[in-house]
Amino acid sequence: MNRAPWHEYFMLLAKMVALRSGCNSRPSGAVIVKDKRILATGYNGPMPGAWHCTDRGPGYCFRREKGIPDIDKYNFCRATHAEANAIAQAARFGISVEGADLYCTLAPCYVCLKLIASAGIKAVYYEYDYGSRDFERDAFWKEAIKEAGLVEFRQIRVSEEVLRQVQEILPYPTSKRRLPPTEFLEKFENGETYRLPAAEVLKNKLRYQTGLDSLSEIRFIIERATTEKLPEENFSFLLAGERLGFSPLCEEIYEALSRDERKELVLKIDALEVPVSFIREAEGVRLLVHLPKIDQKHFEKVLFFLDHLAYQLSHRLTLPFKLEFRLKALLLKT
Repeated sequence: MNRAPWHEYFMLLAKMVALRSGCNSRPSGAVIVKDKRILATGYNGPMPGAWHCTDRGPGYCFRREKGIPDIDKYNFCRATHAEANAIAQAARFGISVEGADLYCTLAPCYVCLKLIASAGIKAVYYEYDYGSRDFERDAFWKEAIKEAGLVEFRQIRVSEEVLRQVQEILPYPTSKRRLPPTEFLEKFENGETYRLPAAEVLKNKLRYQTGLDSLSEIRFIIERATTEKLPEENFSFLLAGERLGFSPLCEEIYEALSRDERKELVLKIDALEVPVSFIREAEGVRLLVHLPKIDQKHFEKVLFFLDHLAYQLSHRLTLPFKLEFRLKALLLKT
């Protein structure tokens, strides 16, 4: 599932807030946001504690019941608009909305626009144009936007992709597991082969090997090299008996693999010498490492250094690298 863009995320929240609206005609919601943090919300409805038009049934409207025409609707509508309620909620709890953004499902009317400007809100994002039967008044409202001092006044629509995701996530239960569950505690067994997506995954799994002092005759295959940064360890390399630095070593291996040749080297760390083979295969390169008895600390150093080396060569050759470690004995940390 892709993450919804910020504008669509906050507009979706405004639409959800509108579920609390007490208006049967135009349910509306508003969200005030600053630095991507929600300050207040509001929906159109009557004064606190008063009855809602929705309380009288799905088709009820107080103004319409009284026969009041559109020209005088603001004097007889029971609801405060969503934007005004959001600003009032912030004021009630002492929250400054200066410099904030407002997301609303309906473009603000002139009354709310003046309130927005006075509160110091700097951007308004709306889903649907207001529009009424009084076209001259509507045109005047749109001109008034230029006087409101807003940095931005823009229509935002939630994309079909995000709406599809909403349809997937809303039905109960939202947080039901979508990926296969992991083992509570995964233990490695002697003599087995384990495939892991990255070196870091192997390191983390080794951390949780409890009740074991060592592993023997075990093989780890790392499917992809991912270590971008060169570990700060004291390594040296022997290639055909000659000591090389990291950059010349990379060049030697690159040239050999470019010619589809196998390349052998010895990695030295402290008193340990580790034979390493680079083998060109049909689908990429396999880095094969044979390790005698080694403790976990030194193994992890070897693991991440060779993973970094494979990462560098993989990008230069534009070929996938796999790392295969065959261990006679791995002494685990206790």
